[in-house]
Amino acid sequence: MDFLQQYDRKKAAIERFLFRTTDGLDAPAPLKDAMLYALHSGGKRLRPILLTEACGLFVAPDERAYTAAAAVECIHTYSLIHDDLPAMDNDDFRRGKPTVHKAFDEGIAILAGDALLNFAYEQLFALADDPVCARAGSILATACGAGGLIGGQALDIAGVRPDEARLQYIYKHKTGDLIASAVL
Repeated sequence: MDFLQQYDRKKAAIERFLFRTTDGLDAPAPLKDAMLYALHSGGKRLRPILLTEACGLFVAPDERAYTAAAAVECIHTYSLIHDDLPAMDNDDFRRGKPTVHKAFDEGIAILAGDALLNFAYEQLFALADDPVCARAGSILATACGAGGLIGGQALDIAGVRPDEARLQYIYKHKTGDLIASAVL
């Protein structure tokens, strides 16, 4: 089996788990619809695949690894929803489809992103009795916080023409920290 076949197989497994995990999502219709619209609109699923592969180096990926992988993808999706908002990058399309704030409205888009972030942490907290999983949740939260993904996004929208150091900070934190935390 070549790399692309393996990647597609692993991506399909992540997709199945995401659908199963969000099947019983408890949220009112417009919010739930927006969350699922964003989460299930495709994508490479690089971060969850990296997480399950990193787990596979030490133990066989199990339900806990897939739960953490789904949490990482929910966080990634939340960050994309917020990144597309008019106050940020003001994008109209994501993955060939209207962005969440265009398909629904800006308020629902903000809340869908917030809800996906919280849903991710709900999933991670369900694993907190396992010390390794609790540590993984802590690593992920730090990577996504003010000194990580959110900090990188803040500098990205600051309206200042970035120099090389600022660009490196944005790339490292806005994009890199979530990828790195998936592996860690």
